[in-house]
Amino acid sequence: MNKDLIVIGAGPGGYEVAIKASQHGLKVAIVEKGELGGTCLNQGCIPTKAFYQSALVHKTLTEAEEFGFNNVQYEVDFAHIQSRKNNIVSNLRNNIKMMLEKNNVEIIKGEASFLDEHTIIVRNDGEDKTLSADYFIIATGSVEKTIKIPGLDLPNILTSKELLEINKVPTKLIIVGGGVIGVEFASIFRELGSEVTIYEYMDRILPLFDSEISTRLKSLLKRRGIEIINDALVEKIEQSEDGLILSGKTKKGKEFIDNAEYILIATGRKANYDGLNLDKINVLCDKNGIVVNENMQTTVEHIYAVGDVTGSNMLAHVATFQSFKALDHLLGKENNTDFMVVPSCVFTFPEVATVGLSEEDAKSRYENIKTNKYLFRASGKAQTMGEVDGFVKVISKDDLLIGCHIIGPDASSLIQAATILIERKISLKDAANIIHAHPTLPEAILEAIRGLI
Repeated sequence: MNKDLIVIGAGPGGYEVAIKASQHGLKVAIVEKGELGGTCLNQGCIPTKAFYQSALVHKTLTEAEEFGFNNVQYEVDFAHIQSRKNNIVSNLRNNIKMMLEKNNVEIIKGEASFLDEHTIIVRNDGEDKTLSADYFIIATGSVEKTIKIPGLDLPNILTSKELLEINKVPTKLIIVGGGVIGVEFASIFRELGSEVTIYEYMDRILPLFDSEISTRLKSLLKRRGIEIINDALVEKIEQSEDGLILSGKTKKGKEFIDNAEYILIATGRKANYDGLNLDKINVLCDKNGIVVNENMQTTVEHIYAVGDVTGSNMLAHVATFQSFKALDHLLGKENNTDFMVVPSCVFTFPEVATVGLSEEDAKSRYENIKTNKYLFRASGKAQTMGEVDGFVKVISKDDLLIGCHIIGPDASSLIQAATILIERKISLKDAANIIHAHPTLPEAILEAIRGLI
C-alpha cells in the first residue's frame, strides 16, 4: 500500500496534520498503537482539566457564603467525576475518528517500525501490515520519565496516567516533582479533600517559569494547605502496614520521612521513539529526542518529526503547529510560525500562564529591560469575582513587549492577548491605545503595559 504521507501517532501533532494534508489532496494514512488523541486527550490535558473543573466547582461551593449563599450542602461523588471525565474523553475521541474518516484519512491500528526509508511495518495483535509512503511525519509523543530509586514498583505508586484512573480521592497523596503535572494534581486533589505534600528536587516549584511566579504560587498553594518541600532528594520508598513510606534528604543534608496512601511520580516526560527502528534508517537522535531542523525535517529529509518526540517544548499546541510547519514545507508553502512565542498554562488555584521571556532570561540577553506588575487586587472585575490573589507581570525591551507572566483568575485565557502583542510586535503605545471593555480581567494586562510607558 503506497501513500503520499504516513503520520505515525494520532495525538495533537498527528491527527490534525493528517486531516489538513488530506484536504490538500494527499493520500494519507495515520498509524496509532493506542487510542486516537494521544496522551493529551487520553491521559493528559483533557482528563486532567475535567478533574480540575470538578475541583473548581468544589472550590466555588466552599466559598459560597462569601457570595451570599448559606448552608450549602453537598457531597463529593468521585465515581461521577470519573464517569464525567471518561465521557468527555470518549466524545472527543469519537470526534477525531469521525473527522479523520470524513477527510478520507486511513486509520491503521498498531505499532509502526521502519523497514527502510520509505517503508514501515505495522504490527497489531500478531498481524503485520506493510506500508510505503513518499513522506512521513513522526508524532509519537512522550512517555513518563521516572527516577531510579528503590521501591518504585510497589503498589499505589502511580504515574499521572494511573492517577487519572483511581477510584477514590486519596486520604493523603505525596507528589514527587513540582513541575506542571505535580502542581496541577496537587491543586486538584487538595481541593477534593486529600492531604497533599510535594517534594521537588529544585529550589522552587515550576523551575522553568519566571521565579516571581514560582514564588507567589508556592505561597498561595501553601495557603490552600499543600505542603511543599524544595531541594528534596527522594532516596527510597518502602511499604508499611499503613501504606507507603518515602524518605530522603534535602540538599543541605536534612533528612525527611513521610507516609501516604498514594505516591505520584511526576518527574517529567521523555521522547517516545523506541521501537521505530530509527537507527536502521539513519535518523539521528540525541539525549532529548529526534533531531530536526527548522523545517522539522530529520536527518532523512522526507521524514519529519514533531512534538514531544523531538524533546523540545512538550506542549500539545506546539506539536500541532510544528506538524503544520512540516506539512507546509513538504508542500512547498511558506510558514513563518514563531516557536519562540508560545503560551503555556498551568491549571492550579489560581491559574498560571506565561509567554515570552522570563525576567531572568530577559536580563541575561538584553540591557535596559523594563518590568511592571499590576495586582489583581486593584481590578474591579477580580474584586467582584472574589479572586484577587496574583498579578500580571510584563517585560519590555525597546517599546516592545517581550514577556508576560500571569498568576490569577482566568490566566489561561488572558495570556492569549499578550501572545498576540508579542508575536505581532505591537508597540507598547499602540497596545495601550486599544480600547478594553470595562470591567473585565483583560484590563489588567492593559494597566500593566501602561505602567511600562
